Amino acid sequence: MPKRARAAFGKTEVLTSLGTGSISEARHLLARQLEKFDRLLAEATGTRSSAVVLDTIKREPTAEEAEEGVRLWFAERVGRLIDEVNTITDEDRAVDLMQDYDALSGDAAAGMRIGSESAMMTDWIVEALIERFGWQIAPSTSLHRRLTKLVGRGQMEAARRFAQEANGDPVRVLDDTFSPEQYRLDAERQRERMARTPVSMMGLFDGYAKERKPAAATIKAWRRQLSAFKAFVGHDDAAKVTPENVVAWKDHLLHKAGKDGSGLSAKTVGETYLSALKTTLRWAVENRKLPNNPAETTRVRGAKKVRKRGPGLTDEEANQILKATLTPPPPRLSPERALARRWVPWICAYTGARVNEITQLRAQDVAQVDGIWTIHITPEAGPIKTSVARTVALHPHLVEQGFPAVARKATGYLFFDPLRRRGGSDENPQSKKVGEFLADWVREIGVDDPDVQPNHGWRHRFKTVSRNVRMDPEIRDRIQGHAPRTEGEGYGDVSPQATLREVSLLPKYDILCQ
Repeated sequence: MPKRARAAFGKTEVLTSLGTGSISEARHLLARQLEKFDRLLAEATGTRSSAVVLDTIKREPTAEEAEEGVRLWFAERVGRLIDEVNTITDEDRAVDLMQDYDALSGDAAAGMRIGSESAMMTDWIVEALIERFGWQIAPSTSLHRRLTKLVGRGQMEAARRFAQEANGDPVRVLDDTFSPEQYRLDAERQRERMARTPVSMMGLFDGYAKERKPAAATIKAWRRQLSAFKAFVGHDDAAKVTPENVVAWKDHLLHKAGKDGSGLSAKTVGETYLSALKTTLRWAVENRKLPNNPAETTRVRGAKKVRKRGPGLTDEEANQILKATLTPPPPRLSPERALARRWVPWICAYTGARVNEITQLRAQDVAQVDGIWTIHITPEAGPIKTSVARTVALHPHLVEQGFPAVARKATGYLFFDPLRRRGGSDENPQSKKVGEFLADWVREIGVDDPDVQPNHGWRHRFKTVSRNVRMDPEIRDRIQGHAPRTEGEGYGDVSPQATLREVSLLPKYDILCQ
């Protein structure tokens, strides 16, 4: 046993009983024990066993692949057979072995007859081959019957080969399935497969990202999700990916991939993991890197989440948050985060913007346009989902509270200081960390219903309130940064005058008077 594995086993050798007196059954059980030991040894040495690798993928082989697999087994069997012959030291031993082979050959031949059950040893070998190559072959199918007959013929040919070797007769192959020509063709096909240039899955994603330029956070998340798929299938070759691989991965994610082993939600699997894979492979097809997209038709049909309430903040929750913004901040809170706690919830309440669009506001993004105080939400400040800048009028109550005056006194980013950056990156910017800080703070003050998101709840609430006051739907969507509903709505701009007219319809939060 390798030295680095001895500590895990606590011994230098492992002994176990097969628990049988039958030679044929012992051979089968030995294979099982060796596979188990291979797994344990891999765990102890920190490597991956071949059995573990093969467990990740199950697919149905072609008839040609099944034949190649049987021939590989046969070649290995003949190799062991020749070793047996070379170790024979007396004639009685040779006779015993020949009788064993004849018996196995007879059992295999009898099992191949129409209406007969296949021999037990034949079934065991078939089972071992299916496990070894990671095949998915259902019993009673034509392919399974074909594989069983091939193995039976291999057993018969092996018995004849043993007799030839033991008697010193010239080697003659009676079954052409195991002829030298077939092995030559197998080797040729193998060389062709090896010569084929793999299509790197991660390379495809790099190509997609270079062309489409998604947000840095998207690149980070999708790279992580594609790496998870790569680890699951055990390779990086997109050309080898099958629809069955994708479905198996989906099932794994739904049932086993969660932190507690219970699986991820259908929404997470469909909208993040599968979306990353589908989009990358779709780009590959569009750019002639792959002939088809094996993930295209895979869907997640999970049950809809039971909602006990709407996703928007209630009047009580909104008032609770806004009232808390007016309390003195903790002494050790940075000035930027104190400003974020004071102003970001109010701006979200009156604009329905995404929280990270607000946390990345700069002083120069707060300005008067045609005499109207506005905020300019722009990709120049940081990531925006639509990648389209928009200018939104500030609600009169924000002006009344003095937010423009606060912005005029500042320079650069309002709610974080890039010079004090201790973390964050393009994929996880400081503006996002500020949003996370605010979400935690909202939970701490008691707005802790898991069915409402502490920051995104403002976005849903804005929609609800704007409907109540009959805000113009087109301008409402422009204010929030939603994509136009029709091609016509995408034409032209929405002026500060138009957004001021509509946001002014929103009722004032009278927290300051309470």
